Amino acid sequence: MHNTFLAQIILPDEFNATFYELIPKQRLLINDLLNKRIVLSYSLDMERKNVWVFIDAMDENAVMDILSTFPIIKYVRVSIHELAFHHTVQVSLPDLIMN
Repeated sequence: MHNTFLAQIILPDEFNATFYELIPKQRLLINDLLNKRIVLSYSLDMERKNVWVFIDAMDENAVMDILSTFPIIKYVRVSIHELAFHHTVQVSLPDLIMN
């Protein structure tokens, strides 16, 4: 059975050129994980200090395995929290109107 985890990623105080170069790769990976519904949501705060990632995984080790694939992982600190529940709004397509 899978559980939902919140990974808080603390970004570096200053981004260097190497870190900036990793951002497009990070976005591609996140989009892929979102499409696979491994990552449930991905958020960045306005100060660009924290990223919050909700992940569907078996256990904390599986979460670390996923996070270790992040291109930015060498430059950040991570804390992982298992959640009792995680509710989100269902996103659906609008009703089709057949004229």
